[in-house]
Amino acid sequence: MDIFTLLEIPDLLRASSVCSSWNVAYTSLRSSGLYRQPQTPFLLYTTESDADNVACLYNLAEDRVYRLTLPEPAIRSWYLIGSSNGWLVTADERSELHMVNPITGERIALPPVTTIEQVKPILDDAGVIQEYELSHFSGEEVFRDPTIDALHELPTAAYEDCIYVDGVLYAVTAASGIDAFDLTGPTNLRKVIMEGTKNYIYEHIYITQTPSGELLVVWREQDAIVESDDVPADIRKETRRITLYKVDMEAKELVEVDSLHDHALFLGYSQSYCVSAEEYPPLKANHVYLTDNERFIAFWKNINCRDICVFNLESNTIEEVVPPQCWCSWPAPIWITPNLTKISS
Repeated sequence: MDIFTLLEIPDLLRASSVCSSWNVAYTSLRSSGLYRQPQTPFLLYTTESDADNVACLYNLAEDRVYRLTLPEPAIRSWYLIGSSNGWLVTADERSELHMVNPITGERIALPPVTTIEQVKPILDDAGVIQEYELSHFSGEEVFRDPTIDALHELPTAAYEDCIYVDGVLYAVTAASGIDAFDLTGPTNLRKVIMEGTKNYIYEHIYITQTPSGELLVVWREQDAIVESDDVPADIRKETRRITLYKVDMEAKELVEVDSLHDHALFLGYSQSYCVSAEEYPPLKANHVYLTDNERFIAFWKNINCRDICVFNLESNTIEEVVPPQCWCSWPAPIWITPNLTKISS
């Protein structure tokens, strides 16, 4: 068991299959809650050549793709909201939300969307929901259940990304402003940490935390590359620049930094996070691992390639993660950190 605690999940699962005594050790390790080995992120995506309920997991540590059969409904019908701590948040065709752990296959229904105050169901004569009416909330105060309602507010405001740190939810706006919601009390007012930047050029903005505890704001600029003379033209988006800023809480300003040093960033359609490349040997220091944020690319017939790559901050160059022709346009590819934990247990 001491040895097993040092293995990442793919090797741990292989070890559990060697013999009955090793399987007992693996089972005991999981049930005891002692397995907390940090996991190298995987890229989750789908392909046209696989069944609709099969997900591909590209393992950066092994440069290898695994295929998993996920619970119904088929993943190709999912709308991915994001991922955190190894779990995917998905929406079905009725806009109901579910959490799915692709490693364990566990699927958990979240409370109905009609429990959100801003969502009102529109029923037909038979009492069946036909659509939802969404009202606007100003966001000046978060009410009742602070953890749930603060999250409910984010879709109605111009927030690009958020991060939860020690009871406080920090959210970055499309103008690089930062708001904070202290979720430790019964009623939580929005606190403006800093106003938005007036002069900026960006495509996407992210907020994350370094292992040492500093907050980082990241600007990602993209170019649209026209690859043919056809009308409509074939277009792909490509990251051309990434700019890093440290958040100075006392001065209430962003301070540009020119390097991640021995850290690596994961940005895109999932939770944004910063890790130490020294603790994750497969990762490259001062590099950013990217997926794009284009939620509706499946409907854009003239955009033929997603912006998924590893970005070198020193040279401003990119390299492929997996061949782009492997990706299906729906759902969006996403970084996940494998997790063997079962919530129901």
